[in-house]
Amino acid sequence: MKAYELEKVKNPNAAPPVYNERYQTMADILDGKIIIQCHSYRADEILMLLNVLRDFGVKKITFQHVNEGFKVAPELATFGAMASVFSDWWAYKFEVYYSTAYNATILTRNGVVTSINSDSGEMIRHLYYECAKTQRYGGLSDDEALSLITINPARQLGIDDKVGSIEVGKDADIAIFSGHPLSVYAVPQMTIVDGIIRFDKENDPSDMRIYIDPEEATPAYYGREEVDECMRGTDQMFNNRH
Repeated sequence: MKAYELEKVKNPNAAPPVYNERYQTMADILDGKIIIQCHSYRADEILMLLNVLRDFGVKKITFQHVNEGFKVAPELATFGAMASVFSDWWAYKFEVYYSTAYNATILTRNGVVTSINSDSGEMIRHLYYECAKTQRYGGLSDDEALSLITINPARQLGIDDKVGSIEVGKDADIAIFSGHPLSVYAVPQMTIVDGIIRFDKENDPSDMRIYIDPEEATPAYYGREEVDECMRGTDQMFNNRH
């Protein structure tokens, strides 16, 4: 593209290079226009990718899950890498056997921009409880804990100029609680998105379900049998110890 731009100055009929989505994505990563979001668990794979990025001069990356991030927290901080972690999930498959509920706190204390995430459809609904666990495991302050689900993830996505904190000029995405949001007794009272009230506990109907008919008879159980392929056969490892 750079060669084409130079040629176009001399030759208005110069043909641009054939567009290649893969190459363009790689070019945008190298130019710092794209923040890499890397699915990771182990410390060795995290260090490996940091070394690869150094070789190519890439500086923007957020590691996801990062179960062993606490082992390489100083290295992540030195590089400027960010980390989005589970609050206390580990040991559910081989590559995540070794982690700790202190992971987010250790990363934060080492200067790593850290957030709390979940790929569970249940836990993602109350990340304010998940981030509160860092006060039990590590003693983070209220502001530090709330930053794990507000301004820090916004930074990791490169949208902290729009969301993540209550400031003039940002999108008005705000949740209001009956008490401190880190308390299990707090109840959401109002949700505002882009300055528009989307939920109001005081004024909305008691049943706000959109896709379910409140008059429809609901079965007592929804579910299906699922097999955890990830840990298949490993029961022998634990049942046949001598």
